[in-house]
Amino acid sequence: MIWDSRAFNSRFYRIVWHSINFMLRHFLGRRVTGWEHVPPRGGCIIASNHIALVDPPFLGTAAPREVTFVAKQELFRFFLLRWLITSLNAMPLRRQGGDAAAIKLILKKLAQGWAVVMFPEGTRSRTENFLPAKSGVGLIARRSLVPVVPAYIEGTNRKLFDLFKGKYKLLTSFGPPITAAEMEKYPDSKEGHQQISQLVMERIIRLKEER
Repeated sequence: MIWDSRAFNSRFYRIVWHSINFMLRHFLGRRVTGWEHVPPRGGCIIASNHIALVDPPFLGTAAPREVTFVAKQELFRFFLLRWLITSLNAMPLRRQGGDAAAIKLILKKLAQGWAVVMFPEGTRSRTENFLPAKSGVGLIARRSLVPVVPAYIEGTNRKLFDLFKGKYKLLTSFGPPITAAEMEKYPDSKEGHQQISQLVMERIIRLKEER
């Protein structure tokens, strides 16, 4: 169950998870649906739309297990911030090496059984409109063949005051995972990776339409 301590390896992560969920739910009205679609253990990708800087921790507190995500190395320069995001499983990425370094790092974490947060759009759209999917998520998914859980988030790009006033929804929805069998239908090529990424985006869009 979501409150089961076995879902979290770190006591600190568990405390932060419950604290933030309490505040988001009771003060901002955050709703989370589809928890049951996130595998309780083993490697998986949580693939979401991306509209604000806070999306990685926002998704992390919505998922019923610990997650990890890649963060640019510059965020690790400041001691307190470095301590906080490292304690919450952020992975530093050096700009040297670019995508190749990120791919290697993410595949390693998936092989270790982590849930990894990724964004098929590659960057923030800043609005509820979607950007075209990039091939990165498809490449990782095809190489690792772990379940890909689509997720749709809403409201993180809104002003805090407006959320307090209830003008906008604060929502996270998880959908049924895309399985290895589905992804194996696509070739392990640039074209196949792009097709998988597009499939993931279609599942995310469907979650928005069903909310």
